Amino acid sequence: MTETGDGQLCDLIIDKAALEAIYSAGKEQSDEVLKLFAEMKTASANIKVAVRAQRTGKSLEWIQRALAPCDTLDVEVLARAAVSGFDETCEYLMQTEYAEGVDELKRSLSHFERWCDDRLIQRIQPQKYNPFTLGPLAAYLLARDNEIKTVRIILLGKLNEISEEAIRERLRIMYV
Repeated sequence: MTETGDGQLCDLIIDKAALEAIYSAGKEQSDEVLKLFAEMKTASANIKVAVRAQRTGKSLEWIQRALAPCDTLDVEVLARAAVSGFDETCEYLMQTEYAEGVDELKRSLSHFERWCDDRLIQRIQPQKYNPFTLGPLAAYLLARDNEIKTVRIILLGKLNEISEEAIRERLRIMYV
């Protein structure tokens, strides 16, 4: 920050380092829930960064610098797609395991974020029946985080007098 005076560049470096740390820690774990969380967190953040960068006209170099590597996305292809346009980004994502989320991404980033959260909850559901691993505890903590997000959405929606329909659109599925 003192060298460039660019706060956005500082945020980019910190955010990418945090994602790389999450991803690296997740990859080192033997538990599948932690690996899944790290992969999905990194990939969804990469997609959101690419879309926001595309909408604000960021350069290829900026996007490449912002994206953190992960297994389920080719960040180089994602960066080039983002520079080419939103339709190209969606076209690339249709070839990945995030294809089901493209329609939500076309609606809005908040819809896509909800889809990612719901997908994670759906994928950790089987951990309830796996008692001799770290999986149930990790799944429980992720589910609690999801519940806290849902309560915040409801409370902030009510506080800001947002319609019940708009609030319901943003609610996540629950891990029950």
